[in-house]
Amino acid sequence: MPLFRKKASTFEIAIQDTVMRITAPPDLSEECRALALQFWEQLNAYGARDHRFRTGRGPVEVPEDAPAMIREIAETAAVAGVGPSFTFQGAMIDRVGAFLAERVGELVVSTGGNYFIVPRKRTKLTVFHGDEMGEGLALVVDPAKGPLGVFTTYGRSNVPANLEHGLVVTASSCALADAAGAFALGILSKPDSVRDALAYLQGVRGVRGAVVIGADGIGLAGGVEIAA
Repeated sequence: MPLFRKKASTFEIAIQDTVMRITAPPDLSEECRALALQFWEQLNAYGARDHRFRTGRGPVEVPEDAPAMIREIAETAAVAGVGPSFTFQGAMIDRVGAFLAERVGELVVSTGGNYFIVPRKRTKLTVFHGDEMGEGLALVVDPAKGPLGVFTTYGRSNVPANLEHGLVVTASSCALADAAGAFALGILSKPDSVRDALAYLQGVRGVRGAVVIGADGIGLAGGVEIAA
């Protein structure tokens, strides 16, 4: 690590239709861009050869000689019970976040409701903006628990139109949070499904906690801390 790294700031990296916001020293921006672009190119190259990997909605097996990155994505998706495509953005964020975590002690990488967070001190991440009847809510991120992957419907454009709940999933990786969040959204699109969604999330290995925010209250699962 250089002795005199620039102070962290927030910059953006655009890869195809994905825009990542990164809070880290800006002198690392070009390395982050190159890493993310390499990831996306490898993903698309494999997806062009394996249609199921690119479009399958359920778990997909990949051959043992597939690239390690591809096998990891498929395995993560299978743990959550979804197809690999539900992890793509989260996996790219993980790739950039892991690179930065080896070089700096505090960072945030995000895009469209997915986050990879390494805080230096306890910090808050807004996960529900609230309305005229109540205040918003924030997820408290504890540095003692290590890097955290977060999926939240806050700031996300592709949430089902009939979904009446906010959803937050925290996990050991952003890819897993992304995958589990996608499956849970499918559950929550059905009536009276909050308990079913929380039960599912509690059963996914690697998911640390979840919050479901509904008109009648808040449901929690696992080790999550929220604050106003």
